[in-house]
Amino acid sequence: MSQEQVLKNVFTVDVEDFYQVSAFEKFIPRDSWKDYPQRILESLPIILDLLDEFHVHGTFFILGWQAEYHPELVKKISQAGHEIGFHCFSHSLIYEMTRDSFRDELRRGKVLLEDLSGQKVEAFRAPSFSITTKSLWALGVLAEEGFRLDSSIFPVIHDRYGIPDAPREIHLRETAHGSIW
Repeated sequence: MSQEQVLKNVFTVDVEDFYQVSAFEKFIPRDSWKDYPQRILESLPIILDLLDEFHVHGTFFILGWQAEYHPELVKKISQAGHEIGFHCFSHSLIYEMTRDSFRDELRRGKVLLEDLSGQKVEAFRAPSFSITTKSLWALGVLAEEGFRLDSSIFPVIHDRYGIPDAPREIHLRETAHGSIW
């Protein structure tokens, strides 16, 4: 990036359908997701066309479930020149997972997304921004599994997510297993 080019904005998308968010998990079980309308099949191409029209590239944090059921979406996103990031497989909250179950989801999803996109997947966003003070251990697991960037920590007070005193700007965090942005 030259001195004249300054990054002013970052564009990201969570590739998931409305019923896959944590707010609905008590009402719509994961094993019934396939029975719901796949609205993402209609909406994502519209988003990709709009971004192409305005020459905008971003990072798409893809839910592993979506990649498994709709591999063509991952390929379209990658072919359009966007970065592929991972958004967990099942949209489980990180602070409710064990290190081992988190690591298993990371490995399974990373391999799937890399195979489908042809890209090295190094960016991660936790479902519902669920890396909190009680799950900061996840950053070490991410670094250990080859992720270089995490977009999960939200500097806000909220009942389900957030670390109120987290920096608002891009920053590097050191873990026992390496650094992660």
